[in-house]
Amino acid sequence: MLLFHRNLKIVKFLGGLGNQMFQYAFYKSLSECYSNVKADLSDFHSYDLHYGFELDKVFYIQLKKASNFESKLLDKHGSNNNWYYRKLRRISGLKKAYYHEKTEFNFDPQIYSEGDKSVRYFWGYWQCEKYFETIKDSLVSDFTFTKPLDDENKAILQEIESCNSVSIHIRRGDYVNHPLLGNITTLEYYQTAISIIKTTIENPVFFVFSNDIEWCKETLKEDGFKFINNNTNAQSYVDMQLMSRCKHNIIANSSFSWWAAWLNQNPNKIIISPKKWTNNPEYTYHGLILDSWIKI
Repeated sequence: MLLFHRNLKIVKFLGGLGNQMFQYAFYKSLSECYSNVKADLSDFHSYDLHYGFELDKVFYIQLKKASNFESKLLDKHGSNNNWYYRKLRRISGLKKAYYHEKTEFNFDPQIYSEGDKSVRYFWGYWQCEKYFETIKDSLVSDFTFTKPLDDENKAILQEIESCNSVSIHIRRGDYVNHPLLGNITTLEYYQTAISIIKTTIENPVFFVFSNDIEWCKETLKEDGFKFINNNTNAQSYVDMQLMSRCKHNIIANSSFSWWAAWLNQNPNKIIISPKKWTNNPEYTYHGLILDSWIKI
């Protein structure tokens, strides 16, 4: 009797909403290629960062979930690397089933050429548009915000849709002085991006979204700025929804505002992005920072 299906592919889900969306896009692209793709959500049982697993609450996305046994058998790290599971992996020929993302922010074509009968456990963030560019329309449909907005957010949305709206996403909090992610979208970056918008767009109105809105109010004191601070905790996803409805976007090196820009359906949108995503000089970002975007 088999302990698992020989064609099983499992995608590990972890991180905040933006990361979960990248992992779902990867999961969905695998499902187009392979017949038995499942999701491992086990980390969210004890996950105390961000707001837990959000895809089902924000978008009503339902995943085919791996069993606890399947996840522990194929994920060889942490508590799953005990004698029992090591032994099972060896006798089942699964020692090489674990597949860690090889090159972050770039496409790995090998993933789609292994055949349906191979068993894989995929760990990574898969932040590269090429994984899902062929299923864009379907993915846009999946990432439809379906919960009704409250009155305050309805009013904000009406204002966004009635003007030349530009979202500015400023990620502070955990990014401040972060060795890998900090000091990339600096004040100078935002001032340059705002200047570009002002010389390109007639009468722009800037809507500022941040996890440190007080810093933003103290720092960005120009006219025409509106600070959105009513969506907190489990309602934070509404900021992404509102940013995606702005006509143009100035994003941070954050998957949260990346998805807002990607979901923006304005055919003439201007997206301004940092030219690098991390402070690691070895990384390239061909699949993440898109060619049509202005890079600073």
